[in-house]
Amino acid sequence: MSAASDALTERAVDWIVLLTSGQASDQDRQRFEHWLASHPDHALAWAEVDGLMQQPLSRLRSAAGAAPGAAHAARATLLRSSKLDRRRLLKLAMAMSGVTIGGLIADRYIPLAGLSATYSTRTGERQTYALEDGSMLTLNARSAADVRYDGARRTVVLRQGGLYAEARPDSRPFVVRTRYGAVVGGESHLAVDQFDTYAVASAIEGALTLQPQRGRPLALPQAGTAAFDFDRAWQRDDTAQASWRDGILNVRDARLAEVVEQLRAYQPGVIRVSPQAGALRVFGVFPLDDPARALLALGETLPIQVRRYGPWLTLVDAA
Repeated sequence: MSAASDALTERAVDWIVLLTSGQASDQDRQRFEHWLASHPDHALAWAEVDGLMQQPLSRLRSAAGAAPGAAHAARATLLRSSKLDRRRLLKLAMAMSGVTIGGLIADRYIPLAGLSATYSTRTGERQTYALEDGSMLTLNARSAADVRYDGARRTVVLRQGGLYAEARPDSRPFVVRTRYGAVVGGESHLAVDQFDTYAVASAIEGALTLQPQRGRPLALPQAGTAAFDFDRAWQRDDTAQASWRDGILNVRDARLAEVVEQLRAYQPGVIRVSPQAGALRVFGVFPLDDPARALLALGETLPIQVRRYGPWLTLVDAA
């Protein structure tokens, strides 16, 4: 590999790390597109690195910040090499973050955090399970839940993702616990989705009670939807209740950032949304099982630009 090729490979790695870090500005994206289009060799270098890495490199950038000495040594090893291949990229990943590339790739298909859960689903997968009391539990894609029944209550701990439950009649309450608090019902049909900073609960049949960890409880009547975080719960109605069970995302006045967060559960590659685009309001029905088509439909109805750079990176910006 020539010095010029080394430099292009190094630059392509820097670009993919920046663009998937969540910190890239509009100016950064414009500079990247200018670099990519300015010479055919740049596009070839990008395609090579994007195809070989096949993982969310933002994790490696974060690890590099935590251990700059290891990152520097790994980078030097890579630049001294005469050929960019999977073996050397594996060494780079291990030196920077202490995990294997295989593990990072696997996490995009099978969330590693859910491997020890009672039930879990992969990227793009929905599954339904029969519980010991006859209740039915359906998990959305990239979801994980633990089931804990005792003499006092029937508890489902939602580790990540979303669930839909049909709770059978029982003297014990049916409780769904999230990191932000609990959703309590009896004989009921309910949906709970857990996001980065809050959770959403829908009372599809029967009433529910939402209990934030530190806030006041909120009574949720049948057909009602509410969100809650650690400190409070509030009514909302911006998504159809558990429409993901049918493979669709039925959106009623939600932020684009929230819509994309749900699409991420169905696509192994990274989807990044700029703050300006993420604030746009969305209405419509979109296919969950085909995120690329959903993003294309969003691009036709919103003032956004959707750019795909191989299967592992999609950028969504305001037009």
